[in-house]
Amino acid sequence: MLKKISILIACYNSSKTIKKTISSLQKQKYKNFEVIVIDGGSSDNTVSLIKSFKLKNIKIISEYDNGIGDAWNKGLKLCRGDIIGILNSDDYYEENIFNDINRSFLKNNKPLIGYGDVILIDDRTKSKKVIKGKIKSRLGLLNGFGFLHPSVFFNKKALKKIGFFNPEIRIAVDTDWLIRAKSLNVSFKKIPSVTYMLSGGASFKNRYTGMGEYMDSLARNGYSDFDFLIFYGLRFLGKMKKIFFSWKLFG
Repeated sequence: MLKKISILIACYNSSKTIKKTISSLQKQKYKNFEVIVIDGGSSDNTVSLIKSFKLKNIKIISEYDNGIGDAWNKGLKLCRGDIIGILNSDDYYEENIFNDINRSFLKNNKPLIGYGDVILIDDRTKSKKVIKGKIKSRLGLLNGFGFLHPSVFFNKKALKKIGFFNPEIRIAVDTDWLIRAKSLNVSFKKIPSVTYMLSGGASFKNRYTGMGEYMDSLARNGYSDFDFLIFYGLRFLGKMKKIFFSWKLFG
Protein backbone atom coordinates (compact mmCIF):
# COMPACT_ATOMS: atom_id res chain seq x y z
CA MET A 1 0.00 0.00 0.00
CA LEU A 2 1.36 3.42 -0.97
CA LYS A 3 0.29 5.99 1.60
CA LYS A 4 -0.09 9.55 0.34
CA ILE A 5 2.80 11.78 1.45
CA SER A 6 2.48 15.56 1.74
CA ILE A 7 5.62 17.72 1.58
CA LEU A 8 5.19 21.23 2.94
CA ILE A 9 7.62 23.98 1.89
CA ALA A 10 7.52 27.54 3.24
CA CYS A 11 9.64 30.03 1.29
CA TYR A 12 10.34 33.70 0.69
CA ASN A 13 12.72 35.10 -1.94
CA SER A 14 14.35 31.68 -2.24
CA SER A 15 15.34 31.74 -5.92
CA LYS A 16 19.00 30.96 -5.12
CA THR A 17 18.20 27.67 -3.37
CA ILE A 18 14.71 26.46 -4.31
CA LYS A 19 15.84 24.64 -7.48
CA LYS A 20 17.60 21.86 -5.56
CA THR A 21 14.65 21.54 -3.21
CA ILE A 22 12.07 21.07 -5.97
CA SER A 23 14.42 19.00 -8.12
CA SER A 24 14.85 16.48 -5.29
CA LEU A 25 11.07 16.04 -5.25
CA GLN A 26 10.84 15.74 -9.03
CA LYS A 27 13.38 12.89 -8.95
CA GLN A 28 11.36 10.77 -6.53
CA LYS A 29 10.12 7.55 -8.11
CA TYR A 30 7.39 7.21 -5.49
CA LYS A 31 4.33 8.74 -7.16
CA ASN A 32 1.72 9.07 -4.41
CA PHE A 33 2.83 12.41 -3.00
CA GLU A 34 1.84 16.06 -3.14
CA VAL A 35 3.76 19.29 -2.61
CA ILE A 36 2.30 22.28 -0.77
CA VAL A 37 4.27 25.52 -1.19
CA ILE A 38 3.49 28.49 1.03
CA ASP A 39 5.34 31.48 -0.38
CA GLY A 40 5.39 34.67 1.70
CA GLY A 41 4.83 36.91 -1.32
CA SER A 42 8.32 36.74 -2.84
CA SER A 43 9.53 39.73 -4.87
CA ASP A 44 12.04 37.63 -6.83
CA ASN A 45 11.34 34.76 -9.26
CA THR A 46 10.91 32.05 -6.62
CA VAL A 47 7.34 31.19 -7.67
CA SER A 48 8.11 31.11 -11.40
CA LEU A 49 11.09 28.82 -10.77
CA ILE A 50 8.89 26.40 -8.83
CA LYS A 51 6.27 26.42 -11.59
CA SER A 52 8.94 25.74 -14.24
CA PHE A 53 9.38 22.20 -12.85
CA LYS A 54 5.75 21.44 -13.75
CA LEU A 55 5.14 19.04 -10.88
CA LYS A 56 1.75 17.42 -11.27
CA ASN A 57 0.61 17.35 -7.66
CA ILE A 58 1.63 20.77 -6.38
CA LYS A 59 -0.29 23.61 -4.80
CA ILE A 60 1.29 27.06 -4.49
CA ILE A 61 -0.04 29.82 -2.25
CA SER A 62 1.79 33.14 -2.53
CA GLU A 63 0.71 35.80 -0.04
CA TYR A 64 1.90 37.63 3.05
CA ASP A 65 2.24 35.53 6.19
CA ASN A 66 3.05 36.28 9.80
CA GLY A 67 6.22 34.20 10.14
CA ILE A 68 7.21 30.58 9.69
CA GLY A 69 4.68 29.16 12.15
CA ASP A 70 1.82 30.93 10.39
CA ALA A 71 3.09 29.72 6.99
CA TRP A 72 3.40 26.10 8.16
CA ASN A 73 -0.08 26.19 9.67
CA LYS A 74 -1.52 27.43 6.38
CA GLY A 75 0.17 24.54 4.62
CA LEU A 76 -0.89 21.90 7.13
CA LYS A 77 -4.53 22.83 6.57
CA LEU A 78 -4.07 22.00 2.88
CA CYS A 79 -2.19 18.69 3.34
CA ARG A 80 -4.21 15.66 2.26
CA GLY A 81 -1.51 13.05 2.87
CA ASP A 82 -1.42 10.38 5.55
CA ILE A 83 2.25 11.27 6.16
CA ILE A 84 3.63 14.83 6.28
CA GLY A 85 7.16 16.16 5.92
CA ILE A 86 8.31 19.78 6.20
CA LEU A 87 11.22 20.88 4.03
CA ASN A 88 13.05 24.20 4.12
CA SER A 89 13.51 26.04 0.83
CA ASP A 90 17.27 25.42 0.95
CA ASP A 91 17.09 21.73 1.92
CA TYR A 92 16.59 18.67 -0.25
CA TYR A 93 15.94 14.93 0.04
CA GLU A 94 18.01 12.00 -1.10
CA GLU A 95 16.60 10.05 -4.05
CA ASN A 96 13.84 7.51 -3.37
CA ILE A 97 13.42 8.59 0.24
CA PHE A 98 9.63 8.21 0.12
CA ASN A 99 9.67 4.43 -0.33
CA ASP A 100 11.45 4.03 3.01
CA ILE A 101 9.20 6.62 4.66
CA ASN A 102 6.11 4.75 3.49
CA ARG A 103 7.42 1.44 4.86
CA SER A 104 8.24 3.06 8.21
CA PHE A 105 4.67 4.27 8.70
CA LEU A 106 2.78 1.50 6.92
CA LYS A 107 2.06 -0.77 9.88
CA ASN A 108 1.67 1.97 12.49
CA ASN A 109 -1.80 3.19 13.41
CA LYS A 110 -0.88 5.37 16.39
CA PRO A 111 0.36 8.99 16.49
CA LEU A 112 3.95 8.78 15.28
CA ILE A 113 6.85 11.12 14.53
CA GLY A 114 9.74 9.70 12.51
CA TYR A 115 13.19 11.25 12.41
CA GLY A 116 16.25 10.47 10.31
CA ASP A 117 19.76 11.66 9.52
CA VAL A 118 20.82 15.02 8.13
CA ILE A 119 23.88 15.95 6.11
CA LEU A 120 24.66 19.53 7.10
CA ILE A 121 26.36 21.47 4.30
CA ASP A 122 28.39 24.64 4.85
CA ASP A 123 27.41 26.82 1.90
CA ARG A 124 30.66 28.78 2.10
CA THR A 125 33.21 25.95 2.34
CA LYS A 126 31.01 23.13 0.92
CA SER A 127 32.16 20.93 3.81
CA LYS A 128 29.69 18.31 5.07
CA LYS A 129 28.83 17.08 8.54
CA VAL A 130 26.58 14.09 9.21
CA ILE A 131 24.05 14.54 12.02
CA LYS A 132 22.90 11.08 13.07
CA GLY A 133 19.35 11.37 14.36
CA LYS A 134 18.79 10.05 17.86
CA ILE A 135 16.27 10.41 20.64
CA LYS A 136 17.40 11.90 23.94
CA SER A 137 16.40 11.30 27.53
CA ARG A 138 14.20 13.78 29.36
CA LEU A 139 17.23 15.49 30.90
CA GLY A 140 19.14 15.33 27.62
CA LEU A 141 16.44 17.39 25.92
CA LEU A 142 17.59 20.36 27.99
CA ASN A 143 20.51 20.50 25.57
CA GLY A 144 18.34 20.33 22.45
CA PHE A 145 16.82 17.56 20.34
CA GLY A 146 19.02 14.81 18.95
CA PHE A 147 17.79 15.31 15.38
CA LEU A 148 17.03 18.18 13.00
CA HIS A 149 13.52 19.06 11.87
CA PRO A 150 14.02 18.66 8.07
CA SER A 151 14.44 14.93 8.74
CA VAL A 152 11.05 14.73 10.47
CA PHE A 153 7.95 13.02 9.05
CA PHE A 154 4.73 12.55 11.01
CA ASN A 155 1.31 11.06 10.44
CA LYS A 156 -2.04 12.83 10.55
CA LYS A 157 -2.83 11.20 13.90
CA ALA A 158 0.21 12.89 15.43
CA LEU A 159 -0.89 16.26 14.04
CA LYS A 160 -4.39 15.76 15.43
CA LYS A 161 -3.01 14.97 18.90
CA ILE A 162 -0.35 17.72 19.03
CA GLY A 163 -2.14 20.47 17.13
CA PHE A 164 -0.69 23.17 14.90
CA PHE A 165 2.47 25.22 15.35
CA ASN A 166 2.50 28.19 17.70
CA PRO A 167 2.70 31.25 15.41
CA GLU A 168 3.78 33.46 18.32
CA ILE A 169 7.15 31.68 18.44
CA ARG A 170 9.55 33.18 15.90
CA ILE A 171 12.60 30.87 15.85
CA ALA A 172 12.15 27.67 17.90
CA VAL A 173 8.69 26.98 16.46
CA ASP A 174 9.65 23.47 15.30
CA THR A 175 11.21 22.35 18.58
CA ASP A 176 8.31 23.82 20.56
CA TRP A 177 6.02 21.52 18.57
CA LEU A 178 8.28 18.53 19.21
CA ILE A 179 8.45 19.30 22.95
CA ARG A 180 4.66 19.36 23.04
CA ALA A 181 4.67 16.00 21.26
CA LYS A 182 6.97 14.55 23.94
CA SER A 183 4.81 15.93 26.75
CA LEU A 184 1.76 14.28 25.13
CA ASN A 185 3.61 10.93 24.88
CA VAL A 186 3.53 10.79 21.09
CA SER A 187 5.80 8.00 19.83
CA PHE A 188 9.13 8.83 18.16
CA LYS A 189 10.88 6.42 15.79
CA LYS A 190 14.17 6.43 13.88
CA ILE A 191 13.46 6.09 10.16
CA PRO A 192 15.91 5.29 7.33
CA SER A 193 16.20 8.67 5.62
CA VAL A 194 18.76 11.31 4.69
CA THR A 195 18.00 14.99 4.22
CA TYR A 196 20.52 17.59 3.05
CA MET A 197 20.43 20.89 4.90
CA LEU A 198 22.36 24.14 4.42
CA SER A 199 23.84 25.57 7.61
CA GLY A 200 23.51 29.22 8.56
CA GLY A 201 19.72 29.57 8.32
CA ALA A 202 17.43 31.70 10.48
CA SER A 203 17.73 29.38 13.50
CA PHE A 204 21.54 29.71 13.42
CA LYS A 205 21.59 33.48 12.91
CA ASN A 206 19.09 33.95 15.73
CA ARG A 207 20.34 31.07 17.88
CA TYR A 208 20.28 32.99 21.17
CA THR A 209 16.66 34.02 20.68
CA GLY A 210 15.90 30.44 19.66
CA MET A 211 17.59 29.06 22.79
CA GLY A 212 15.46 31.34 24.97
CA GLU A 213 12.28 30.24 23.20
CA TYR A 214 13.33 26.62 23.55
CA MET A 215 13.84 26.96 27.32
CA ASP A 216 10.50 28.73 27.64
CA SER A 217 8.84 25.85 25.82
CA LEU A 218 10.43 23.30 28.14
CA ALA A 219 9.14 25.27 31.13
CA ARG A 220 5.62 25.37 29.66
CA ASN A 221 5.71 21.60 29.18
CA GLY A 222 6.57 20.37 32.65
CA TYR A 223 10.26 21.17 33.19
CA SER A 224 10.95 22.73 36.59
CA ASP A 225 13.66 25.03 37.93
CA PHE A 226 15.12 21.94 39.60
CA ASP A 227 15.51 20.23 36.19
CA PHE A 228 17.39 23.25 34.84
CA LEU A 229 19.55 23.36 38.00
CA ILE A 230 20.55 19.69 37.64
CA PHE A 231 21.35 20.12 33.95
CA TYR A 232 23.50 23.21 34.30
CA GLY A 233 25.14 21.74 37.38
CA LEU A 234 26.17 18.65 35.40
CA ARG A 235 27.44 20.85 32.55
CA PHE A 236 29.52 22.85 35.02
CA LEU A 237 30.99 19.68 36.52
CA GLY A 238 31.78 18.39 33.03
CA LYS A 239 33.68 21.57 32.17
CA MET A 240 35.57 21.48 35.47
CA LYS A 241 36.54 17.86 34.76
CA LYS A 242 37.99 18.86 31.38
CA ILE A 243 39.95 21.71 32.96
CA PHE A 244 41.26 19.39 35.68
CA PHE A 245 42.50 16.76 33.21
CA SER A 246 44.10 19.43 30.97
CA TRP A 247 46.02 20.70 34.02
CA LYS A 248 47.20 17.15 34.79
CA LEU A 249 48.20 16.63 31.18
CA PHE A 250 50.25 19.80 30.83
CA GLY A 251 51.14 20.45 34.46
